[in-house]
Amino acid sequence: MLYTIIFSIIGLAMGGLGGAFGGFLIGSLFDSIRNRRRAQRAQEEFNESRQQYYNNPEQFEEQLLTLIGYVAKADNNRLLQSELNYCKQYFQRTFPHSDISQLMLKFRDILNADDTDSACQNACEKIRQYATIHEKMAILQCLFGFATADGNAHQQELEAIRRISGWCGVDNVTYEALKMMYVSFSAGSSYGGGYSGGYGGGYSGGYGGGYYDQSGGSTYTPRSGPSLDDCYKILEVSPDATDEEVKKAYRVAAMKHHPDKVSHLGEDVRKKAEEKFAKVNEAYDKIKAARGMK
Repeated sequence: MLYTIIFSIIGLAMGGLGGAFGGFLIGSLFDSIRNRRRAQRAQEEFNESRQQYYNNPEQFEEQLLTLIGYVAKADNNRLLQSELNYCKQYFQRTFPHSDISQLMLKFRDILNADDTDSACQNACEKIRQYATIHEKMAILQCLFGFATADGNAHQQELEAIRRISGWCGVDNVTYEALKMMYVSFSAGSSYGGGYSGGYGGGYSGGYGGGYYDQSGGSTYTPRSGPSLDDCYKILEVSPDATDEEVKKAYRVAAMKHHPDKVSHLGEDVRKKAEEKFAKVNEAYDKIKAARGMK
């Protein structure tokens, strides 16, 4: 608006209302060019920062471990062998050139830290700034996979993932839709048996620092197939929506989970996206069948 105001005033002074109108048009043109250049510079700066962030696998790995550690500690300070195995296998497949032993040592340090909240929020802030929605979904899928590695997910774990989702800038509706693809609620006691391995010192059984095993509490367990209500949640649309609204919601969900959008993060991430993409299609097919849609 700066040039628009300046040229309008000059035009008014030199040519009255007609000059003011001419000055307004000229000023608007200059402002438009100025705004486009500003937007281009801002986009270039963002792309440069994002490229530096994602071209540093070590930084990304450590931040992802921080998020996993936050979820692990939310579950009454326990780490199961199945969860540790999932973590190791995920990083082996996603980052095949990384030193898994060193990553697991970093993971031990994260688990032994007194306060992981601030570290987790700092990692999430980077993800909020630089990650696309597709990359954020891939990160959440990793966390859900960790939480359900043994076939169950504690309510505390899912609440921790929900907080991470919000800190990363993912809305609650999207979080609930993704959660629906992994788990359903059931009351009952949890799994038992903490990790007793060999990464050294103090972790209940040998992993390091202050963890212990404790059973009990509400759990979430994987479902064999989504109910019709869950299908609507997966597509992030109301059961009262029109057929056209359902179709639009499906297109948006399919794009959000499309495996091509995360192929740069590794083959394992792409495969997980393919699984979720298939569930989106399954949900849509079930809704279409129930409504008699073509």
